[in-house]
Amino acid sequence: MPRVGDLPEGARLIAVLGGLPEEAGIPVLGAESQLLPFQSVGDNVLLGSESSSGFFLRRGPLDRRAAELLAQVGLAVPPSTPALDLDAVDRRIVELARALARKPETVLVDDRQSRFTAGESDRWSNALARTADHARVLVAVDGLADLRQVSRPFDLVAIAHGGDLVTWTAPEDAQELIGLLVGENPSAPRPVRLLGPVVLELENVAVSHPVRQDRLVVENVTLSVRGGEIVGLGGAQDLVLGIFGASTGGTVSGTVRLDGQSVDLSTVDRAIAARVLFISEHPPTYDVGLIGGIPTSVSGTSLARLARLGIIDKRREYLPRRAPSMLLDAIPGAPSRPSTADMNQVLAGWAAQPPRVALLTEPFSGLSPAEVEERRELIGNLAGAGVAVILEASDAMQLVGLSDRILLQAGTRLSTELVGDDATAQGLAAHRLRTDLQR
Repeated sequence: MPRVGDLPEGARLIAVLGGLPEEAGIPVLGAESQLLPFQSVGDNVLLGSESSSGFFLRRGPLDRRAAELLAQVGLAVPPSTPALDLDAVDRRIVELARALARKPETVLVDDRQSRFTAGESDRWSNALARTADHARVLVAVDGLADLRQVSRPFDLVAIAHGGDLVTWTAPEDAQELIGLLVGENPSAPRPVRLLGPVVLELENVAVSHPVRQDRLVVENVTLSVRGGEIVGLGGAQDLVLGIFGASTGGTVSGTVRLDGQSVDLSTVDRAIAARVLFISEHPPTYDVGLIGGIPTSVSGTSLARLARLGIIDKRREYLPRRAPSMLLDAIPGAPSRPSTADMNQVLAGWAAQPPRVALLTEPFSGLSPAEVEERRELIGNLAGAGVAVILEASDAMQLVGLSDRILLQAGTRLSTELVGDDATAQGLAAHRLRTDLQR
């Protein structure tokens, strides 16, 4: 496999599709902020790159160095600014400055979970472009439109699988990139189903973060799903959990209708009573430090409860994780992962006694090819029973061949709907290579 160091010397800003390369010794900016909230911006910028010896005597030179690094990424704030005073975008930009303090040749940025508004995305993309003047920047994105071309275009598009770089090529080589993204065995065309009347309607639905409830993670969603229809959602788990009893832990606003009538789905019990049911191969959780500082995973509703009780730091940037935790059972109320066999049994039961709406997230995550086929058949049986089905996955390619429509979330909005020939592996790959999409 090629390595990051093998990339062409002149390539400075590189979009990565398929994941983030794993290579030792290269600074990595994850989706969750790693700033020390009670330190200044300058202290955070220089953390790990300056000796603490004689710190107070060298305050002036340290602040000047921090100011130089902040200028390199285009953040005009004094180094003495408390990190807590920054918004989510500026916190990530400070982390870019911290990465540059180590004078690296390459910086890796995981941008796949960013939930920035259009204005925030512009500020962030400008910072990435400025960083590329000082180091090579690889940015893992779900689609090329996520890397907004504000002040410079990206030089290459790289493909990664399983933490390894597979290859790279110029952004103009669309057909080659589509072939790499689709692979040798694109999904078979979806079966044609007879659709019934509209069952579920969402109008201007918005969902807030479970802790920072002034910040929306989903906004202005209007969507309808018919009986017997399978609608795929790419990267929209907060919306699905918001529908299911506001189980993100955040506030949910907007109108939800079932069979044309407004319905209250504000709690899990009310959602279940209305026959709106949810199951997941990997329930999303949030990591908090509760037991001797050990990262412990809790559900969104538990996270919101801990924040109200003052047990966790409300100013930290908590992001959901889809991977299961070994410590889930340690916290009352934390979701647990059903076994694959148990989940299949539940889905078979739903087909026998159909709910009105079936919500599934990560339905194929971690399954073998044979298990995927079995799961797809069970979901198809649900739709055949007249159920309105919503599938959600972080990798929208998993939804191809089963969904009647695929909607993709970019930032805080469902920005794209793929139907017909566009809702295929080739159509989705072509969409991920587009750069002219609005967020």
